[in-house]
Amino acid sequence: MPIRVMQPTFAGGELAPGLYGRVDLAKYTTGLKRCRNCFVRTHGGVSNRPGTAHVGEAADSARTTRLVGFQFSTEDSYALEFGHLTLRVIRNGGHVVETAVAITGITQANPAVVTATAHGYSAGDHVFITGVAGMTAVNDRVFQVANPTADTFALRTLDDTDFDGSGLAAPGTGGSASRLYTLMTPYTESQVFAIDYVQSADVLYLVHPDHAPRSLSRTGHDAWTLAALTFAPTISAPANPGVTATNGTGHDPMDVETYSYRVTATDIETGEESLPTATVSVDNDLTKEGAKNTLTWDAVTGASYTVYKLDNGVYGFAGDTDATSFDDDNIDPDRGITPPSARNPFDGAGNDPAAIALFEQRLCTAGFDSAPTKLEMSTSANFLNFSVSSPRQANDAVTLSLVAQQLNSIRYLVPLGDLIAMTSSTEWRIKGAQDPGFITGDGRNEVRPQSYWGCAAVKPLVVGNTALFVQDKGGKVRDLIYEFASDGFNSADLSVFSEHLFEDYAIVDWCWAKSPHSLVWAVRSDGKLLSMTYLREHQIWAWALHETDGVVESVCAVSEGDMDAVYLVVRRTVGGRQVRFVERLADRRFAAIADAWFLDCAVKYDGAPTATLTNLHNLEGRTVVALADGHVTPPKVVTDGTVTFVRPYSKILVGLPYAAEIATLPMDLGANSHGRTKAVSRVTVRARETRGVFAGPDTGNDADLTEFKQRATEGWGEAIQPVTADFEIEIATHWALNGELRIRQADPLPMSISAIMPEVAVGG
Repeated sequence: MPIRVMQPTFAGGELAPGLYGRVDLAKYTTGLKRCRNCFVRTHGGVSNRPGTAHVGEAADSARTTRLVGFQFSTEDSYALEFGHLTLRVIRNGGHVVETAVAITGITQANPAVVTATAHGYSAGDHVFITGVAGMTAVNDRVFQVANPTADTFALRTLDDTDFDGSGLAAPGTGGSASRLYTLMTPYTESQVFAIDYVQSADVLYLVHPDHAPRSLSRTGHDAWTLAALTFAPTISAPANPGVTATNGTGHDPMDVETYSYRVTATDIETGEESLPTATVSVDNDLTKEGAKNTLTWDAVTGASYTVYKLDNGVYGFAGDTDATSFDDDNIDPDRGITPPSARNPFDGAGNDPAAIALFEQRLCTAGFDSAPTKLEMSTSANFLNFSVSSPRQANDAVTLSLVAQQLNSIRYLVPLGDLIAMTSSTEWRIKGAQDPGFITGDGRNEVRPQSYWGCAAVKPLVVGNTALFVQDKGGKVRDLIYEFASDGFNSADLSVFSEHLFEDYAIVDWCWAKSPHSLVWAVRSDGKLLSMTYLREHQIWAWALHETDGVVESVCAVSEGDMDAVYLVVRRTVGGRQVRFVERLADRRFAAIADAWFLDCAVKYDGAPTATLTNLHNLEGRTVVALADGHVTPPKVVTDGTVTFVRPYSKILVGLPYAAEIATLPMDLGANSHGRTKAVSRVTVRARETRGVFAGPDTGNDADLTEFKQRATEGWGEAIQPVTADFEIEIATHWALNGELRIRQADPLPMSISAIMPEVAVGG
């Protein structure tokens, strides 16, 4: 008699073949043999991943492109597209464009020539055209500018072909052109993945070992400035310092001495102190009653002032004032407090940092070619100020070095409860001494190694209070978290149970999308995408593999609305040429089946019913599938950016199809089942918002899979709705030693599975 068994969770993710015999592991009972184009939900179920929306072509499809997230506020977040010497800005699923210019005419010629008065465009610029009546073939497309004059420019497609308007309808009134906002940078395509960065409000600080540190500042969606940093106090020293002497009772010119002073300004809001003024001196005898030296200077807006007095060759603290004058009536200066000295640790060859972070209100840098294990940290709360005093003060800039057996350069700095410096061999903990408990400029700091795994050249992720990093050589993923019992940071291998996904590959880019599924998305060196569901507090780290008809090269995540949007750079072949597209993972949530998004590089139409869909040039020459008003249409080839359907539809999603599937591990029914053949004739699937799945034995042959016949209450011609229920599927009986099952979704439809309950017969 068949035995009904149940797998209530898939929280183990896809497990390595080396574990197929480890039925003793708790992870085995929750794992899968295969999890492709699916991800593990935080509660243990699996869902097929959403598809991707086409955002646009990269600035230069022939060159490497990297994405970096920038979160200015809950309303304004951006994906920054770093290409060869260029930067583009993506917001809410589209490239940011400049102010539109009106189109007053387009010629019916080859190439078509646009008239737009005083457009200001240059040859090679990319412009987005929309709203043109009549000649609608130009609408909602990006073109290159060719042969520009003051008021006209020719249209060239992104594959460097003149756009032929000779066979098109005459343009009517209206329409506009908008240049894609592009900023020039010094970073070549070979350098973009070596840029390290950290954000503070509306400024992104960028470092690269071959370039001076820079700031990328934002004042609007299409207003960004990239500038080399100037490392000096932001507040200026008081101008026009002077000093006059008032002689005391019994003044004798033979007894005078020279008194010298310097003055600094301190920003009342930030506490930043300026460099000192030039020295001012006066002769007097302050030992006489009534004698004094009066210093004066010009006011500095929003500042108070500190006066330093020379004593035995050292300028010591003489006093503070809010006024623009100060009287010295023979003050004994404190030589333990001295004025700051100008210092730029990044001046000179080999002194451009490779790593950057913010920690305890300091800008922290490391990874210098001239001093690989050195760290330079700014003064407290003043990121561009690296000045110091002598003797050192607690809020001075910090310089320290890792004392290690190997001279491995610091690759990344990670701010957790303490500052973590990561080299290719060691993870170091940097913290202030117990008293005062924070890093200080006077040397009261502790630097200790925590583990010896080593970090690859991939920027670590901070997930909650944990750092995730790719182990050196790229073959493993580890976490690093503080543990109170050992008063140190410990590391665990998060990839050991899925090591087959990493063998012979490296992770080259990754991001963490916190909401809604707490997923790490990692780009593998072969262009495939991995996902890891990560909830450390519940001991969940579950890996899955994702494939598309192309090569993924970069990924980033930014908050958009109530979710973290994931953007990808994908290299595809379209129209016979290689292109790099920026694409965005779709929101998997949808109100109606017609709004589901399970196609890649897809374009959505939502409007009046139509049987012809145009402007599909991102899919030129490709075999595509459509979800039209909730119906799956047969495959079609895109020709001249167009596909035609047998009847009109109102909501159409067209894109590249992909299959999602899971397969179970070898069946474990206890000791009596080991080494005996098994067969499953029926399986109950506990599904949630699912439509159109197939199930059967994992033979590798799709013909052995059986479809769940789902149509129930829908009328003829109505789209079948997803169901949330347990449903049984009678499957083809297949006797095999392992009794593995496969569940597959090959259509652009939702699949979420919470549990499976096969009925298993055991043979001899």
